[in-house]
Amino acid sequence: MLILPKNEIQIDWSFSHINQPINSEWATIVSGDRKKVTLVDRNLSPKYEYQLPDEISCLAISPKGDLLAAIMANGNHLAIMTAENQLVFEEQLPNPPVKFSYNKNGFQDCWFDADGVRFWCMKLIEGGEVEIQIRDTNSWQIQRQLLLEDPFCWSSFSFHPHPENQILALWAAAGQDGQQIYWLYDDGTEIHAVEVPCPDDTGPPEFHPAGGEFVVVHDCDRQISRFSFPECNLLGICECPCPDSDDRFSYSTYLSDDRLLINTGNGRMYLIDIEKMEMLDELILSGHEPRPSQELYPNLNEEEGLCSDLDCFYRFDSDRILSVHSQLPSQKPESKQRTLVIFGGKELFGSLTKVQQSAPYSKLFIQSLGLS
Repeated sequence: MLILPKNEIQIDWSFSHINQPINSEWATIVSGDRKKVTLVDRNLSPKYEYQLPDEISCLAISPKGDLLAAIMANGNHLAIMTAENQLVFEEQLPNPPVKFSYNKNGFQDCWFDADGVRFWCMKLIEGGEVEIQIRDTNSWQIQRQLLLEDPFCWSSFSFHPHPENQILALWAAAGQDGQQIYWLYDDGTEIHAVEVPCPDDTGPPEFHPAGGEFVVVHDCDRQISRFSFPECNLLGICECPCPDSDDRFSYSTYLSDDRLLINTGNGRMYLIDIEKMEMLDELILSGHEPRPSQELYPNLNEEEGLCSDLDCFYRFDSDRILSVHSQLPSQKPESKQRTLVIFGGKELFGSLTKVQQSAPYSKLFIQSLGLS
């Protein structure tokens, strides 16, 4: 299936996207030195610009886009900034500088709840634990916290919100040692954590926008599995379309109730029939078609088949996808130049059940905890 771009711009910066709910208005572009953040709207027009004092490793945007939380200095510095670049809160840990990318005592991830009242944060504690924090967005003080044992002793952690905005998924990843998913729930008094029975070597969950199911990539990125939420019953498995190559599954997003879009490490995109968990077609974006790998990566020593310049994509709103592309072949090995593309259309999207205000799937999960 050939798709024409609706909008396309070139930038000279790094790109970072905030995994807000499906109808989020915002994406973020991070400068090459990772100290400046530009918030853009659905038309890729600048809205706010934040200037941070240190290199950013993780960030989150408030629901209105007027607050930015940034984890900097390799996890040693948490700061909250307004759109006018005023510092409203910061916490700097007394850790020595970390020479390598892994910090055993640093902040790892953060997230603004959709209600704008709670701010989730997590911090690694040396000795094999992670502290989940909930802070009030008025005082920024910790209201509730939960200590979890690191299942693999040296995991990295990330948040992945459920669409009903009551459950938060926590993904622990430790490379070849394994991955684990937890559901987190805050009842206003304490934080509950439930270990999710998923396959070994599993990626983070990608939820259906209504919240009744999710998919995960696993088996060394060669399979994608579909599960019900919150029961976690297996609903189907789809194999990677290139079993004889090194290409693997990567990002995925729901396009409709019966169609999933997924890309591979070689930048190729495929449509999946959700009910059958089978490949339907390859999606090709005009101007960014797959080409022989040596055309894009002339320094490769061996033939690697077809690939494209696609880095990743995200569902930007109800009928559009935002994709990020490297400008290849690049003359500079460390080039930060990227192309942002918005595409979509009736031929790509279909009927998609919306999230219900009554949060039925979260209620089922809460009931399973023995809570009303």
